[in-house]
Order: sequence, then structure tokens, then C-alpha cells
Amino acid sequence: MTTDQPFDQGIERRDPWFSDPSYRILPRTATTGSARVYHLHINPSFAEQDLNCVMPIARLNELEALGEIGRAALSHYAYVGYTLRPEALLRHSVPDIIRHLRAEQVDAVVLVPV
Repeated sequence: MTTDQPFDQGIERRDPWFSDPSYRILPRTATTGSARVYHLHINPSFAEQDLNCVMPIARLNELEALGEIGRAALSHYAYVGYTLRPEALLRHSVPDIIRHLRAEQVDAVVLVPV
């Protein structure tokens, strides 16, 4: 969200093999303009025009409304996709994300590589 602390790009600038292992939580109400992309390796202009090209929250909500899927998750998760040494991400962030998913009783996930 635009109010969240941006991912720490300085980590990757100091060591290009490592990136910020933290994650951010976006609510199912997140929209283009309410979230920002902060990434060294992609052009964020597409996501700034339409958040759904990197985080298809509105599309999932539409599929829910059409009855094509069950309930879309209350929360969605983002992390820096350019992670060449994922040890900290896998040790800390991924288990936290899984705990959140289980607490929200999520049955399936959609991974969007950016």
C-alpha cells in the first residue's frame, strides 16, 4: 500500500545477490493507485496504470462475484521477486505468509511472477 514502508532497495544495491526478504500485505480492496511497485528490476509504469497486471486482486474479486471461484482471500502478499539468495525469505517471510493464509482459511494460491 502507498502507506507501507517501501522495500529496502539498498540491500540489493550493496549486494546484488540479496534483496529485501520482507513482505507486504495488501487487502482485497487494494486498487490501482492505493498500492505501489518498488522494484529495481522492472518498469513499474504498467502496475501504476493497472495493479492487476502484477496483483490480480480485482480479477479474483470478479471471479468470486461470478461464482467461478469460492471466496477470494481477504489479504494478498507481495515480496521482491528478484531474490537470488532466498534463504531469509524462505526462513522467515514464507512461514509468516503461510500462517496468514491458514488463518484466513485459504485453499489455493495464485502466484504472479513479476
